Parts: sequence; C-alpha cells; structure tokens
Amino acid sequence: MAQSRQDPLSNIRRYAVDARDLREDLMDMNTSQTEARLEQTVQELQARVQQQQIALDKLRASTNLDLHNIAYASTDPRDKLKQLRRVKAAYARLKPIVPYLPLKESVLPALLAARSSQQTIHDTKDAIKSTQSQVEKRQSALRLEEANLHDANLLTTAMENRIKRLQSQHEERSQKTPAQLAKNLIEIKREKIVDYTDEFNRLSEGFHEFVTDYLSPMLAAEELGGPVVGDMPEVEESALAAGFTKKGKAKSTKKTPSDSLRQKRIDQIWGSKALNDGEQLGEADAADNEMRKLIEGLFATLNGPGGHGVYYELDRDSASSRFLVRAKIAQFHPRDARKMRLIDFGGELDD
Repeated sequence: MAQSRQDPLSNIRRYAVDARDLREDLMDMNTSQTEARLEQTVQELQARVQQQQIALDKLRASTNLDLHNIAYASTDPRDKLKQLRRVKAAYARLKPIVPYLPLKESVLPALLAARSSQQTIHDTKDAIKSTQSQVEKRQSALRLEEANLHDANLLTTAMENRIKRLQSQHEERSQKTPAQLAKNLIEIKREKIVDYTDEFNRLSEGFHEFVTDYLSPMLAAEELGGPVVGDMPEVEESALAAGFTKKGKAKSTKKTPSDSLRQKRIDQIWGSKALNDGEQLGEADAADNEMRKLIEGLFATLNGPGGHGVYYELDRDSASSRFLVRAKIAQFHPRDARKMRLIDFGGELDD
C-alpha cells in the first residue's frame, strides 16, 4: 500500500525533472521542431479524448442505471449511503492507477504555463488600471479635503483673532467711564476723517492728472467734431488747432486758422470756461477746465442737502458729460438730459 502511494509521487517528481529538461531543450528548438511537437501534442490529446469517450460508452452500456440521476446525492438516507460506498470503492480502485501525464516531448505543459502566465498578466494589467483610477480619485479627494482644511484653518484663525479683539475691547470698555469711551470714539472718528480726506485728496490729484495729461485733448477733439473719446488716444495740439472734417477726421495741419478765428471757435464752444483768471485757454485746457468744474459741481450736489436724490443742472450737452455717462460715473435724469448726478455705487442703477 505504501509502495502504491509513493509511485504517483515519484512519477510526478520524474515528470518535473523531465519537464525542466524539456524546457531547456525548447530554448534551442527551431520552428519546424515546434510545429512537429505541437502536432504530436494535438494527436496525443485527441487519442486521449477518444479513449475517455470509449470508456464512457462502455460504462453506459454496462449498466441500466440513469447516470444523470446517480450523479447527484439521493434524498433517501439508505440510497445515499450506498452512493457514498460506491464513490469510496471507485476512489480506492483509481488511487493506485498512475494519473495521465503528457509525454516527455509534449509541449502541453509549456502551453498551459503560457496560458496561465498570459491570464495572470492580463489580470494584473486590469488590476493596475483599476488601482490607478482609484488612486487618482483618492488623490483628488485628498487635495479637495486639504483645501477645505486650509480654508477652515484660516477661518478658525480669523475667528479666534476676532474673538480676542472683541474680548480685549470689552475689557477695555468695562474699565473706562462713559466719558472716556465717548472721547475714544471721537478720536477714532477724527482719525477716520483724516484718513478719508487724505485718500480723497490723493485720488483727486490722480484724477486731475489723468484729465490734464490724457483725457482733456480727447474731450476737446470730440467737442470740435472729431472722434469720440477713446477712438483717438493721442491727439496733438496741432490737430486741435486745425480742426476736424464733418466725417470726424483731422484736417491738414498745413493750413491752420488764424489765432482770432481759433479763439472765436473756443469761445463759442466753451464760453466762460475757456477763461482761467482772465487768461484765454486753448482747446485742451478749456476741456480740462470744463471737466474739473463739472466734477466739482456733481460732488457739491451729492454732498448737499438733498444728497443723492438731487440732480446737477448742466449748462449744455458737452463731451465731458457724455464721457461720464459712458464711463458709468454719472447718469442723466430719466426725463431731462440737462440734469445729471453721480452714480451711487452702493445702490442700484436707474433705468
């Protein structure tokens, strides 16, 4: 009995040695040898299939039992016990028999190994793709969570600082008398007024520089029938002196009008705004002076008794007023284009 158990193991070991030798020999095989061995292996497998089919046919012919029914366990305990005994007897008879192994020259082991390796490689590639997709999703989720955590930390820090300031202010106020608190509020108010005044003056200077250096020549050109402000960024004084055609193009500077004719044209357009302390101004300077006075009038009206609801009365329809409307700085009265006011940037625009 022990000898019968060792025979299959020795056969398997011998087959493993033979298969290893065969793989070493396969390294030197040429194409014709490979085809011959493949053909031999196919024939061997076909012969083996025929043998198994013949044995199955003999088994079916030698018994009257329904093989399909006896293939499953019976519900009757006695029949089930008989089935188990038959199975045990069959295993006992088959156990000493040497299992079928391919011949030494067969390439079936190599084919099976190649198929198994190919399937393993295919499954590994699919697993890599799936893992990469999951890693990318996790990384994206991680970046989002890190961004949320960063924002939460910033909010937490800001809230903590705010709480500390409020607590500090509360402690300071609790230790001061109402008179001291009122005095502090007045000082804070004065400091804000000074800061706002300085900032207003700085912005006013910047605006006046912009009007003088860049905007006033374009305003003068539009008043003289030239292009709209912005269409001709650089306007020379000679072009203003020569004037513009009906199509808005600059006239030739070879023939400039006389000073008296030029001054008469300036007076007709700008009137008293063409004078500064009794001195006659040119086209650009007159447009600059008009824009300054218009802005001053709009601010004075805004800061007046009526506040934002009061409109400023315009002397005429000028390029300066049209520019302020196009720039969304001011707006005309809905029913009277001779009235204008600054836009309240904290409120809604009127239709």
